[in-house]
Amino acid sequence: MDPIVQVDREELRAELEKKLPPRVRRFRLDEIPGVMRSRLGWPVAAALMERWFRGVGFAISLPIKISKSPNKLHQLPASQLEENVVTMDWALGFSRVQAAVSQLQARWNSPAGMVELKKRVEQQTGGQIRPWRFGDLNQSAKILDDTCQVNFLNVGRFGDPLDDFYGAMGEATLKIAVSGLVTPAGPRGSGKVSIAIDELAFYLRDSYDFNDDSFLSQPLGFWGPLGVKRSPRSVVDIPLDDQWIYADADDASRQSYLVQNRHFRQWRALHGRGGDFMVVSDVHRVRLAFPITLEW
Repeated sequence: MDPIVQVDREELRAELEKKLPPRVRRFRLDEIPGVMRSRLGWPVAAALMERWFRGVGFAISLPIKISKSPNKLHQLPASQLEENVVTMDWALGFSRVQAAVSQLQARWNSPAGMVELKKRVEQQTGGQIRPWRFGDLNQSAKILDDTCQVNFLNVGRFGDPLDDFYGAMGEATLKIAVSGLVTPAGPRGSGKVSIAIDELAFYLRDSYDFNDDSFLSQPLGFWGPLGVKRSPRSVVDIPLDDQWIYADADDASRQSYLVQNRHFRQWRALHGRGGDFMVVSDVHRVRLAFPITLEW
């Protein structure tokens, strides 16, 4: 190539660039936690997503999600279990969680709840003939989940308000564990087993992953430097790494991008990070004014 022509082209390009808007970087997927924290005031959602981006690439399996042994919550390594970020005190600041707790407290001893309670009591009786306490609610939620949890209720749905709970948990499971004094059946099985439930414990459980169960990838909103919206403002997929454009800085900050579950999986494949994990909260205990006596 003629070097003089090459120089002329470079000079022409430089002149053209002077007339273009500034060169700015597009908003990236891994910048969402920062927007959650600084723009939206979602500290819990931000902390969970930051952990996902920091983690070694890991796709959660179905046995882990359903706590099938040897993948129960208390059997998981720390890299696959988060139990310090989500608190029930924080969750109870949302009306839908308050409503779910009230509903589960009123209905925990449903037929399904009684089946689970009876099964757990019989598993732990171990031939005892004297009254004994079922359920140590001083334990963490991951232990209660395997020892004295008896019922659950799903909380959260797609149309909920865009808030910290939606960003952190979305659709989670509220679980209830119970504690009470068990009076075993009499000698040789005579009489009935009874339990006087005097305390309840509530906790949240969820999986933090970006898997899709259907053909279409779940939409997670339209994100940009200024926040998130549900309504379509753009058909442009969110960048997974640095992409530069010539644009006015204010215009670029108002740009929003489509975010779906698939984008997080693609980011993991590209960067080798992005670790799924289970989430469990701390325990919210409720002492009953009057014990609930059940027998069978």
